[in-house]
Amino acid sequence: MRNTILDIFRIDSLGKGIFSKILFTLLLLLKCSVYFFPLGDTNFDPFALYMQNAMEDPEILMNATFSDIPLSLGNLIFLAHASVADYLVILGGVLYCAVYIRQYRKDHKLEDPGDSGYLIPPMYLKPVSAGGLLLRMVIVFCFSVVIFLPAALFLLYLFLIFIIILPYVSMYPACYLSGDSGFFGSFIEMVKVTRGYYLVNARFMSLLLCLYFLGDWLTSALSAVLPTVAYVLGPAWAVIIALSFGRYVGMVYCRMREVPGGFRPSNHASYRG
Repeated sequence: MRNTILDIFRIDSLGKGIFSKILFTLLLLLKCSVYFFPLGDTNFDPFALYMQNAMEDPEILMNATFSDIPLSLGNLIFLAHASVADYLVILGGVLYCAVYIRQYRKDHKLEDPGDSGYLIPPMYLKPVSAGGLLLRMVIVFCFSVVIFLPAALFLLYLFLIFIIILPYVSMYPACYLSGDSGFFGSFIEMVKVTRGYYLVNARFMSLLLCLYFLGDWLTSALSAVLPTVAYVLGPAWAVIIALSFGRYVGMVYCRMREVPGGFRPSNHASYRG
């Protein structure tokens, strides 16, 4: 890629920077609300005690019914609040990716297909309209609401498989929200466009995930000493990683459209799309 790795984290470098600052602020407030203005009941002591007893006596769980688990309605409301906040932060990263691609194409729409040194098909220099982006974002929102919980469970139990398919799956929003493919066609296109870029995408995406977990671990440790500071730094780090991830996907998607399969200009001269 022509950009350095540090450019992935320059999340305010998007157009005039107003959109990214507003998005960051809204997502940060949303994440912080889980700690400072939580909905429901945050007292999970009965559940922690129950699980501690279950670890000592596994038959407690084997013979338990759902009603035996000491989770109150307030506990479930709090978990829903935290889950919705996490979901919207991820969706914010998706929105950032879509706006990045649109802005990139607006900045380059007057270029001829070969100005960058590569014969880019003209359709990949055409930005999606604001209305089209909004409509597609609504469709992605509705679709992702349905798959969010199954995907979260999948991530919990099959994390290795998730890492393997992440370079493919993360390209779906880019393919669809860029306007390059339809809703169903984007499933096929997300695999085709990744050809030649899988390993580099897996490396950068794994790095971002590792940085997220490292920051989460550090802020969790900090919460024992300075809880108020940790309750701000933790959400801030999560939002930064989400937007940086969206920025990387947008950057590499534009690159993959410019150089399909990772071919160099000498090998790419006959490409006409």
